[in-house]
Amino acid sequence: MNIELRDGQPLRPGEVRQVLHIAEEAEAADGSPPLSEQFRLSVESGDPDVTHVLSYAAEPALAGYAQVRAGSGEEPPSAELVVAPDWRRQGVGSALLAALPQDARVWSHATGRAAAAADAFARAMGLEPVRSLHVMGRSLVDGPPWPAAAVPERYSVRSFESGRDEDAWVAVNAAAFASHPEQGALTRRDLEQRMAQPWWDPQGFILVVDESATGDTDHVAAFHWTKVDPPDGDTGEVYVVGVCPDRQGEGLGKAVTILGLDHLKARGLRDVVLYVDEDNVAAVRTYANLGFTDREVHRQYARRP
Repeated sequence: MNIELRDGQPLRPGEVRQVLHIAEEAEAADGSPPLSEQFRLSVESGDPDVTHVLSYAAEPALAGYAQVRAGSGEEPPSAELVVAPDWRRQGVGSALLAALPQDARVWSHATGRAAAAADAFARAMGLEPVRSLHVMGRSLVDGPPWPAAAVPERYSVRSFESGRDEDAWVAVNAAAFASHPEQGALTRRDLEQRMAQPWWDPQGFILVVDESATGDTDHVAAFHWTKVDPPDGDTGEVYVVGVCPDRQGEGLGKAVTILGLDHLKARGLRDVVLYVDEDNVAAVRTYANLGFTDREVHRQYARRP
């Protein structure tokens, strides 16, 4: 098994095509994408802050791929990997895993039978689940109604403005998700990657702003970034909801979540989903009270001490 590393170096165009191809094959076989959005963007964008791991069983045919990203703050690095369906059970996954840092935590986004297979592989490799990411959803046309958004009078609501709000949002996002290993590490470059995607819609990026605050980034008190991908689909996403730490306790999280639901429903969408960490009990409770229920669970694994 031939393993090649690209530490801080972009993949070559041919390698990008091969990685995306085996990711598509794996999704067709398993029913769920093996790479999350940020990892897929880093395959295509030449992100200098990641390590790419390529496994060749018979070059130039790519048998498997893994990627490692540094966590925010003191969080351990996170990783994702995919093995081409034709090369499974031939040691490719084990070789990729062995090439990862010992402290890396590995995501599995598999569902159904594929989730059981991924869990069995992880445990056989000495990994144990350490984190659960719940996919919750609800109908936008049926089910329990949500209340009107209660935004305190000191705040105003507007959409994100390109060229004005990038740095302010990055700062507030970092503060709101300081303990989150992925979201808290987002940079302006990461934001601009998403702004270049076909689904980008600034009208669906809702900011709650304190107009009385000047001279700092705290004027963005809360935000709800909604997403519709594909843009002509009928399902929206509660992409990111955040509240500036010094504005917590004012009900802004619930209010801005409802503003986003109102926006998605006004677009004529029928369904909405979101991703939330199991340990974020307050957020899970808020979403459950707004009619969201569990649909899937994704797992992250770490090596046993």
